[in-house]
Amino acid sequence: MTEKINKLDIRPKEDPCGLLRELYNSKNLSIAHVAVLGETRNHMHRKMEEVYYIEKGEGQVVVDDKALNIREGDIIPIPKNTWHYLRKSEENPLEVLVITHPKYDQDDLIFEK
Repeated sequence: MTEKINKLDIRPKEDPCGLLRELYNSKNLSIAHVAVLGETRNHMHRKMEEVYYIEKGEGQVVVDDKALNIREGDIIPIPKNTWHYLRKSEENPLEVLVITHPKYDQDDLIFEK
């Protein structure tokens, strides 16, 4: 059965990436909305690949030490086993849709020490 979901009806929770709203989760994929609060921690995933869709704002994504300027409408694929993190511009909010395959698994998160 299909049901409608509205991100504003989902309470955000604090996450290493910022304020996170889990929008959708199945056995194969997850979609989350993240409001980046500053700079996220450098991390990677062993099993999951991610795609970031920049919904609002601008900033940078750093993937394997390569910094890319990002803005609304950009799509950034992040392969598994790749170090990455986000940082927002000081003056602008940064909101990102994060799509993961397979579904998001907190135990698959590896932080740089």
